[in-house]
Amino acid sequence: MTDLCALGRSLPERSRRVIARFGLKLAVFAFVCGFQVASGGPNLFFDLAFLAALLSIIIALHARERPLGRFLDHWDEALVFGWVSCLGDILGMG
Repeated sequence: MTDLCALGRSLPERSRRVIARFGLKLAVFAFVCGFQVASGGPNLFFDLAFLAALLSIIIALHARERPLGRFLDHWDEALVFGWVSCLGDILGMG
């Protein structure tokens, strides 16, 4: 646990905010989709991940962030959300 804490402290503040924002979005998506599936609706978790990837790309373009920069940013968040969405398609859950 101390290694993880040390790693967290070594990251720049901007990167820590991106990781926190990503984790919060995943938690909200899981919470909402859990209620949706429990009520008999379709699982839209991977569709929400795809929409979050698109939104992150739009925000990155608007903020003129550079892909592959020194810090984590909206481009990295879009990449991970895109991977989550593709994972859903590969597993047949999307």
